[in-house]
Amino acid sequence: MEPARFSLRIHPIIMKKMKVIAENNGRSVNKEIEQILKWVVDDYENQKGKIKIDD
Repeated sequence: MEPARFSLRIHPIIMKKMKVIAENNGRSVNKEIEQILKWVVDDYENQKGKIKIDD
C-alpha cells in the first residue's frame, strides 16, 4: 500500500521541538509524527475496539 500524502501546518516552535525529539529518537520528523499517530490509534483501539476500514 502506498503511503498517503498529507500536508500539515505546525507552529514553528512545535516544529523545532519535534525536530529535537525526532533526532533523539533517531527518526525524521515525518516518521516521529507517524509514530505518535500510531500510538494514538493503538490507544484508541485498545479502549474502543479495532477500527474497521476498507483496504
